[in-house]
Amino acid sequence: MTLIEFRSYFRAQLKDVYVLEECDDFLKRLIQAYFKWEPIKIGLDPNYKLTLVEEEKLKLALIELKKERPLQYILGTAYFLDLELEVNPAVLIPRPETEELVHWILSDEDKSNPLTILDIGTGSGCIAISLKKAAKQWNVAALDVSEQALDVAHRNANKNQVPIQFYLEDILDNKQWLIPLDIIVSNPPYVVPSEKEQMSSNVLEYEPDLALFVPEEDPLLFYKRIIEFAQLNLKPTGALYFEINPIFVDELVTFFKNFTFDPVEVRNDYFNRPRMIKAIKKHHIT
Repeated sequence: MTLIEFRSYFRAQLKDVYVLEECDDFLKRLIQAYFKWEPIKIGLDPNYKLTLVEEEKLKLALIELKKERPLQYILGTAYFLDLELEVNPAVLIPRPETEELVHWILSDEDKSNPLTILDIGTGSGCIAISLKKAAKQWNVAALDVSEQALDVAHRNANKNQVPIQFYLEDILDNKQWLIPLDIIVSNPPYVVPSEKEQMSSNVLEYEPDLALFVPEEDPLLFYKRIIEFAQLNLKPTGALYFEINPIFVDELVTFFKNFTFDPVEVRNDYFNRPRMIKAIKKHHIT
């Protein structure tokens, strides 16, 4: 098949699952990743005859897309800010909302000071690696309860040439950190099971439940534990940053009042939903 013929075939195979624009975007990203072609090649050279090897490779990806497997898992890579990261079903695919959280940290904190940072629930390592990449003076560590996720994070740190200390830890059990911390950041599990009906199948069937869901009866489980951990381990005036579930923002802000954090600031994401929190640990307990 020529490229233009394959595009028609590709669209027809996926029309019941994805809209036309998504189909075309998938194909452009596949040919760029697999063959290092420019995405505009279909427009510039529509009559290019695909080799049997090229056609077979694209058809194998098409089979996975029909199953609604995320393209990032098919390619094994995702992009986060200016980083290319390995991803697989052991880790969540990094989201734009998390990029906004990283931007907030980098804009508010002094990148020239040797701050100590801990990323809790690092997954692919996207937060920790992007922070260290942008602020080379910072001492960045990261933990996760999943050994498989940490393997991915290790490889991503090596690939992007940043030194990160990774730890296999369960934050629900850990109370005392190795050293006092200037910043704690976390994008913990925050989806309750009742939200599943609103979620797409490519997330539900392929992304790790361990990184997504919290018990229906205790949706702030991880936030509460991390706030308690931050109370013990943050330096005075240290900062705690969270990505949050918008439907629980009021409950979370209220919970902060049980501890010595002030001020507590909520920010909206690109879609104008409350998605991030920054809380400063008070210098003196009153």
